[in-house]
Amino acid sequence: MRKLGAIVGFAVMCASGAAAQGWETMETIGGAWDTEWGEVWVFQNGSRYDGNYSEDNGRFWLEFTDHVFEGYWAEDLSDVRCDVEYMGSWYWGRLELSNSDHFPGFLMRWSYCRAPVDRMWAFYERLPDGL
Repeated sequence: MRKLGAIVGFAVMCASGAAAQGWETMETIGGAWDTEWGEVWVFQNGSRYDGNYSEDNGRFWLEFTDHVFEGYWAEDLSDVRCDVEYMGSWYWGRLELSNSDHFPGFLMRWSYCRAPVDRMWAFYERLPDGL
């Protein structure tokens, strides 16, 4: 979940810069990113983005709704076990990509289970994809 926190923090930082720039001018959030918890890979999948990271088989999805990217993350193991299973796991939570003054990076806000997003995951910069 530390990596998820990093992703979330990164998303939040990027989000502020994106707000200043405007989400509509960002071509994509897809690709490889360096985050405080390691590398994250984000892929466009129709109208949403799917991503993954190595910590605890981490995965997430985001959709753009009401001027913000929102979605969920899941891992095979985390600090908090939820009361219901989601995305094939008992360890999951909410995500929200926020704008940041640190563009090209961003911050992802996240939470455990259904709680309000209150933690940060920092995304620093794009990496050469090499995917």
